[in-house]
Amino acid sequence: MHHYIAFLRGINLGRRRPEMAELRALFESLKFADVASFIASGNLIFAC
Repeated sequence: MHHYIAFLRGINLGRRRPEMAELRALFESLKFADVASFIASGNLIFAC
């Protein structure tokens, strides 16, 4: 299984500050596996 990284640039700037748990849940709902957030930067690691 390959792992990928999503760099969601600027996602936590200004008033856009989504919870990392919400981002993980979104990626899991898209059927990605092993979803993990990296710090609170908006970067996610996941597998397909």
